[in-house]
Amino acid sequence: MRSLFAPLLLSPLLLAACATPANHYDPLEPMNRKVYAFNSTLDKAVLKPVAEGYAAVTPRPVRTAVGNFFGNLSDAYSGASNFLQGKWRQGTTDVGRVLINTTLGLGGLIDIASMAPSLPKRNEDFGQVLGHWGMGSGPYLVLPVLGPKTLRDSVDYVGVYYTDPGIHINDTLLGYGLTGLRVIDTRANLLSVEETMQAAAFGDEYTFVRDGYLQRRYSLVWDGRPPEPLQLGEPLELDEEEIDVKDLDMSGVEKIEAQEAKPAP
Repeated sequence: MRSLFAPLLLSPLLLAACATPANHYDPLEPMNRKVYAFNSTLDKAVLKPVAEGYAAVTPRPVRTAVGNFFGNLSDAYSGASNFLQGKWRQGTTDVGRVLINTTLGLGGLIDIASMAPSLPKRNEDFGQVLGHWGMGSGPYLVLPVLGPKTLRDSVDYVGVYYTDPGIHINDTLLGYGLTGLRVIDTRANLLSVEETMQAAAFGDEYTFVRDGYLQRRYSLVWDGRPPEPLQLGEPLELDEEEIDVKDLDMSGVEKIEAQEAKPAP
């Protein structure tokens, strides 16, 4: 147990000694935080309970088939986005995935294409198309219900609109049902990582989600190989002199370690 106490005692001091960056991608932070709080309340009251019920009553093979179906639609969207970036090989691969899964995979319910190493699943969208051709991300936005985006990536909703089967089905009830199923299935897939995210947020979930989203989008535009790390902003200057770990009074920690080192009576 001795090794546990020193890090726990030191961590607040070390965190206080670190300057956190001021995010210059978020000039609308006060408004964004209010929208984020609204979305969070809506999620806790409606989306999460429905997603938990869906996950509880729906057999895993059925949920996998549902995810595969919507994943097949996203492959078509990804292929179009790759072609618009001039990535002909990747776009052709995406089209091949759609053809195989739609025909041999029973309309996309079975992801047969992923069994072939030469047909990897990719994640491309229209926001990445604009980023590829040099458009900056613009300010970070939190949209009601829809969640985090940047101004540039908001165009992604146009692509999703044209690839969502629920939008183009004449049967209104069926169309709303498919759209709702897509939302619920997506939310259910996030249940397993929710606790991990909240633990990693260190109390400020908004900042954690924002910075993680911006870093991920930046990496996606560069296909996972950005030329340099994304600079979220200039480091904040500390009002006090920088704390040097060597100057910390460790006597309290040493006493605890000495006490724990004593053999039990």
